[in-house]
Amino acid sequence: MMRLITSVGVPVLCAAAVSVLSAQSAAPPANNEPHHKRLLYTNDVRMFDVTISPGEATADHVHEYDMATLIIGDGTLRISRNGQDVAAPAPNARGSVIVTDHTGAPAIYRVQNTGTTEYHALEVENVRDDGKWVTPMPMIVEGTSVLQQTRAFTIYDEYLKPDMGEVRHTHTWSTIIILLEGVFEHGGIGGEEPVRYRRPGQWVSIPRAASHYVSAVDGGAHIIEIEAR
Repeated sequence: MMRLITSVGVPVLCAAAVSVLSAQSAAPPANNEPHHKRLLYTNDVRMFDVTISPGEATADHVHEYDMATLIIGDGTLRISRNGQDVAAPAPNARGSVIVTDHTGAPAIYRVQNTGTTEYHALEVENVRDDGKWVTPMPMIVEGTSVLQQTRAFTIYDEYLKPDMGEVRHTHTWSTIIILLEGVFEHGGIGGEEPVRYRRPGQWVSIPRAASHYVSAVDGGAHIIEIEAR
């Protein structure tokens, strides 16, 4: 009897696997999904600006790299992964960061905004595909704490105050800095003129091993730094 169950179960599992693979080959990558606007593509990271109005949904699309998603504008989302709902529709808190692992296990997504406010997020993908993940020691910087550390990312939560002045530090790997609240100034890379960021969701890309600084302007500022290892 056990042999009979096994012999029946294997074809069913194989058929399910083939079905998922077939669907993945048919679904476009996130790069070709209309709600995903590509902002950046380097040897280390790929970044998308994602907006979904109330009542709208993305088309089926594939994510093939580990991804960190920072919520800028909360919406109530129904998320399907490989044809199955991930969870009941729920609001996403502004400022939260969600990391999903896709490298080596691509997945098909469909995201629907069932709420009454626009969903807005920035997605940062680590395009490393060799599986050789590294885990450097987190940096220790004033006003900064480690929000999450995964195989692909170290994510820092940073609160800047005017009395801190220029908070200088160096990331080992490519990093994206994103403003959540307040105004901050960034500078210190190769003699570039400092730039001030005032709108939530504005971002700046920091190359590997580049020394730079951030500082608060006109009060405090809250930023997120996503380092792709």
